[in-house]
Amino acid sequence: MFRYITIIMLLFMVNISAQEARPISLQDAKAMAVQQNPQFQGEKAALEAAKWNKASAMSSFLPILSLGGTLLYMDPARTIPAGGQNITMNKDQRSIALNLTQPLFMGGRLYQTYKIALASSQMASLSLEMQKLQLKAEVEAKYYAVLQLKDILDIASREREQAVQNLALADLKMEAGILSRADHLRFQASLANKDMAFLQAETAYDLALRSFMNYLGASQPLMPEAIELDEAEIQRLTKLDNQEVISFTDRAYDLAQKGNQSLKILDKSVEISQRGQKIANAAFLPSLTLVGSRTYAEDGLDRYEFDASNQIMLNLSIPLLPQVGNYAKSRQAYYQAQQTVYNAESAKDGIDLGLQAAAINLINSARAVQNAQLSLSITEDMYAQISERFRVNMISTMELMDAELMVSASRMAYAKAYYDFLKARLNLLSLMGSQDEELLSTILSQ
Repeated sequence: MFRYITIIMLLFMVNISAQEARPISLQDAKAMAVQQNPQFQGEKAALEAAKWNKASAMSSFLPILSLGGTLLYMDPARTIPAGGQNITMNKDQRSIALNLTQPLFMGGRLYQTYKIALASSQMASLSLEMQKLQLKAEVEAKYYAVLQLKDILDIASREREQAVQNLALADLKMEAGILSRADHLRFQASLANKDMAFLQAETAYDLALRSFMNYLGASQPLMPEAIELDEAEIQRLTKLDNQEVISFTDRAYDLAQKGNQSLKILDKSVEISQRGQKIANAAFLPSLTLVGSRTYAEDGLDRYEFDASNQIMLNLSIPLLPQVGNYAKSRQAYYQAQQTVYNAESAKDGIDLGLQAAAINLINSARAVQNAQLSLSITEDMYAQISERFRVNMISTMELMDAELMVSASRMAYAKAYYDFLKARLNLLSLMGSQDEELLSTILSQ
């Protein structure tokens, strides 16, 4: 009695949130995560910062116009001879200058700096897109996890109900004297195990549901809606022969080269490192700057009466010595660029291998779903026949329990295969840089 009271109390506490949950579709869940996820909002801020950095780098090509002023105070005042007599200047003198500076040639540093800022902005955009894709993939994975645990909970509930019915039948047989005490204890133990499995499934489901809602930042309980498998897609995948599997993998690979954000980010990182090397090499080149100024200054005698003067300068700077530091920086930038290239090649190889493995895993997952579905159908039919034979005393208790274990394993295997296929499809689409579920159907139909 204590056991059943405990079960009822736990179920009440665990189910309270699920009973009030609002159904939510997968697309709505993704949209909610995009709006509320703080990490994604941080990536959006990083993109805006990169855009303004590009604008700042672009401004380096433009002339610089500045207005300056000087107030000079001298004590004692300066005295100058003029016409056989000394004239004392004003102690305070003022001047105003308007300066214009235009860089003409800086060894390519300004251009390369702008191109680096442009590549960084593009990387930030790709990173935001990739973060959005990863965020949606994570939502989808948690969505599937909740649904899988819900199916496991349903299986545990069905098996518990069956154990209750079997125990009731065992009670009748024991009263009729056609069932031993040991077999009756086996049915009781089976029900106790099913109770425990049901509680564990209920707890796991509730935790997954709470994790899903927390990830979305939901303020009210949510319940993922059931997803139906595309049987036609599974059929097409399972019927692929070896040559068609290679063709399917190649088409997925070609699309990934165009859509995978990680590959594009690696290309941009290589570009940035190579441009950094060019900036380091520019230290050996001369720089040329045009400077113009117009100055309004007092003559030292008449206050607030300014005389204007113009000045134009063309400044040429050629680095001579020392060059050891510049050479060291150039070699450092060269090897850093080489390191980036090799790291990018290694990362690309890993992505390519992961893509091929994901394509093969999807096909194998589809075959596993088909096999698990067939096995479940056979074992459920077999269990129904064995249950009927046990009811009419044609088989032993152990044979019935062995059949229960088989059908339970088949149900769990089918649930696992079902969601493994969904996760395999999600993984392949993510590596291809897409969330379009119709993309795989398009590839299969080509």
